[in-house]
Amino acid sequence: MDDLSKEKATYWKIRLKKCIDEGGYTQASFADALNNKYGTSFGQKDVSRWMNTGAKIKNGEVGFPKYDTMFLIADFFHLDVGYLTGETDEDSFSLKKACSYMGLNGEAIKAIRAITHPENEASYMWKNMRDTFNKFLLAEGFPNFFNSLHDLHLTFILPKQENRVFDNLDCAIDYIRNLEYQGKIARYELNEALVLLINELYPNPPQVDLNIKNE
Repeated sequence: MDDLSKEKATYWKIRLKKCIDEGGYTQASFADALNNKYGTSFGQKDVSRWMNTGAKIKNGEVGFPKYDTMFLIADFFHLDVGYLTGETDEDSFSLKKACSYMGLNGEAIKAIRAITHPENEASYMWKNMRDTFNKFLLAEGFPNFFNSLHDLHLTFILPKQENRVFDNLDCAIDYIRNLEYQGKIARYELNEALVLLINELYPNPPQVDLNIKNE
């Protein structure tokens, strides 16, 4: 194998093992699971060979599985082959593009998907969830709410980033008290922003069209 192939083989072994372990499979049970899902006839020895891709053997090195097999393995774990071979650190190239477009990490985008469930397009329940999420993000008060949340976040991270050295204990105590005060102000402003956002989205009483029968 050339250097690039060796690097891909290393990723393949590490990430395949991680997927199998996190799924709670043994080599034999993973082979059975693949067979049950795709009608294949893999055995424990096949899985062992896949997990030793790139290893030195008498006649050379253990090669990658056939691409069709790699595709089935990736599909089984709901991944792209590119993740298993180290071409992307995200589960799929689609997720990688979404991360690049939104400036968020893969876990954050998967957390959003766990709320919106875009794959369940026909479900009224998930449609209502998506509508709720869209309404929240598009509200006029959302930017103010998020800015208040960010201000509170800064009160937690800035002290660590500053890494200040104090001349004496009194200075340190004053600094801590000031942080405490800033945190209280940030929490108050965040609560106020959230109340305004909720009142904007869901005024009380709800706005409804009243259809009254004429007597």
